[in-house]
Amino acid sequence: MAEVAEQKPVAMETMTINGKTVSFSSGETILDVARRSGIYIPTVCARADLPSTGSCRLCIVKVEGARGYVTSCTTPAEPDMVVTTNSEEIEKLRRGILELILSEHPSACLVCAIRETCEKFNAPSSKAGRVTGCNMCPNRDTCELRQLVEYLGLEGIRYPLLYKGLPLERDDPFMDRDYNLCILCGRCIRVCQENLGLSAISFIRRGHCTKVGTSFEKLHVDGNCVFCMHCVDVCPTGALTVRGSKWYGYPDSEIPTTCILCERGCELVIDVKWNKVMGAHPTRDMNAGKREYCVKGRCCLPALFNSPHRLKYPAIRRDDSTMIYTDWGYVIPQVSEAIARYKPEEIAILCSRSLTDESIFALHEFARVFAESNVFYIVEGEIVFPSIEKSDKILKDIKLLYATEANSLSKEIEEQFVSLEDIIIQDIYPSPMSRSPKVSAILPATVFTEMDGTKSCAGNRRKSVTKAAEPQGSAIPDWEITVRVGTALNSADFRIKDFRSIQNHILRHPWVIAAVPMAPKDSLTYRGSPIADFVPDFRIFVEGRVQSKGEVHF
Repeated sequence: MAEVAEQKPVAMETMTINGKTVSFSSGETILDVARRSGIYIPTVCARADLPSTGSCRLCIVKVEGARGYVTSCTTPAEPDMVVTTNSEEIEKLRRGILELILSEHPSACLVCAIRETCEKFNAPSSKAGRVTGCNMCPNRDTCELRQLVEYLGLEGIRYPLLYKGLPLERDDPFMDRDYNLCILCGRCIRVCQENLGLSAISFIRRGHCTKVGTSFEKLHVDGNCVFCMHCVDVCPTGALTVRGSKWYGYPDSEIPTTCILCERGCELVIDVKWNKVMGAHPTRDMNAGKREYCVKGRCCLPALFNSPHRLKYPAIRRDDSTMIYTDWGYVIPQVSEAIARYKPEEIAILCSRSLTDESIFALHEFARVFAESNVFYIVEGEIVFPSIEKSDKILKDIKLLYATEANSLSKEIEEQFVSLEDIIIQDIYPSPMSRSPKVSAILPATVFTEMDGTKSCAGNRRKSVTKAAEPQGSAIPDWEITVRVGTALNSADFRIKDFRSIQNHILRHPWVIAAVPMAPKDSLTYRGSPIADFVPDFRIFVEGRVQSKGEVHF
């Protein structure tokens, strides 16, 4: 028998912090060890997921035998080191450092004697264009400077106050920048350069005029910024804010889910307010989100999913050709009767690549029983049947089309269905086809933040999709619509009855999902609808990139 190499434990040394003996491993800094040991050391420039620079100096500590004070975020831990983090002298120095930082930051509210009373009667932040105090700042409840002022007990600022008077930067899409609130901690620059491998921003100018900016102070949309918003995520003040959700305050809940706008399947946390999607952000650890997030999932979901143009209620065409809104109890029998009028070989189903695995499998199973497995996708403007050979003759014989992303049906594609008599639309947005007299019913479906499920992504990863927001109107998940229609057709061969049975069938027939073409990461649509049609800032981004670079990449 071959010998198994013995795994040696990682060598651990010990040091003393505030009289407490703690262990550490090679490569850790004093701040790392203190954090892991539950010992608080204040800082604004240092984060566990960013390279340390020691620029703010607030994390200074006293090391026995060392001259002066050292920054704990950049000083390596050493064996038998004796560290003091919170002496009276250290706290006095920290208060002086914080005073210097606040002398160039609108800080009157931070040291105001009646701040608590003022905020009690002015609970929401005032929606002012320019922030000159905490009561006007959308980030006042999460501002790290406020936390430091309270921790250090700062009651006044001895130095002359300087308001930089910089112009507000609002010409770029998605974000607002007020560098009058910037404390030059450099977090935004480090997360862009070190964690994401970009150099969209850096320090520009010198001395008191130093600020964060782009090369030649161009707009971000004209440079190489990808609007991942990681810079906003790490900003300790209100200098950087997401425009679409800056005034909503704390979300009611934060729900982790998977973004399925493209094949990558990035993990997102959905901010929910009033049962709606009000924002989205990555996991708080920037290392977990390295090079992952694009502007579509990070910035577009609230406007995209809360659009007033969403399909909300089932509609049916009456005998006099007018479309009327109705309920599911009436529309499902009408749709099933329409499908029953046609032979299976006369029915085709357009399936969206943007659906969850459960919704896709339900449509394939429906097609197997009622439509001769005539399921197709629209890929780069072409009709694609994923697992079976289909000829042009089959398209010409189709009389009923069941479409789950009608906006992807171009005039050229529609003309291939020369015998088409009836169209049933199951979608989330209206489409030009919705106005066709051939449309007999419109069924409103939910978006992925309004349902549970799974999604197969690139790299053979199957990831969870979690319901975060409530559906608009009477919309229900695609898989549920398909099950209701299939059940109403009353065929013993249609064996899926609920969500659980669909998942069991997927486990037994994984090749059905494996054959589905994935939405590419550079896709500009969701379920065939251009995202730019519903998100004005995304239109600005796309048009800017096309103009400056000739293409758009994520």
